[in-house]
Amino acid sequence: MYSLDSAFNELIDKIRDPDALNPAKSDPIFYFAYPPELMLDLKRRLPRWTSKIREAGFDVRRVSLADILWGLVDDSGRWDDWLKLEADADVDQINEAVRDVLRQGNALVDRVAEAVESAPEGTVVLLTEAELLHPYFRTRTIESRLHDKVGTPTVIFYPGRRSGQYGLHFLDFYPVDGNYRSTLLGGL
Repeated sequence: MYSLDSAFNELIDKIRDPDALNPAKSDPIFYFAYPPELMLDLKRRLPRWTSKIREAGFDVRRVSLADILWGLVDDSGRWDDWLKLEADADVDQINEAVRDVLRQGNALVDRVAEAVESAPEGTVVLLTEAELLHPYFRTRTIESRLHDKVGTPTVIFYPGRRSGQYGLHFLDFYPVDGNYRSTLLGGL
């Protein structure tokens, strides 16, 4: 049976020594894949896991992708207009309008990159609420933007399954995407 805590213990080991068994010496970005039905269990464990990361000698910066997403929607000034139009709008139109706000000038990706890149040495960055990126983004887009710019361990909590060494199956209903170059943990 899958164990969130066992997967987390594996993550702690990787954070302590990110180059171990990593012949490519890639960025210290880790995908912590977990079954989507365990999302609430994971969120309950995060405070305890954060303490364990601190006990391992790191500071922790939690970056909520939900907060960034909703901040961009609020900053756009479009929310009230969308609420007025929602009854008559098609779901695809609504999603496209939100996607437009998030992609305008690479807004979402740039805000995430800023939060990760500004983390001081000795900090582990936890990117949470990746599920809210559906249907607007793939986490791989964020990973690509961070490539060669990450100096501190960064963990993306990923609701879905692993597929081999480089593939992930987002929310268990997207097709497998085999183009992830970072270390994948859990999620089997």
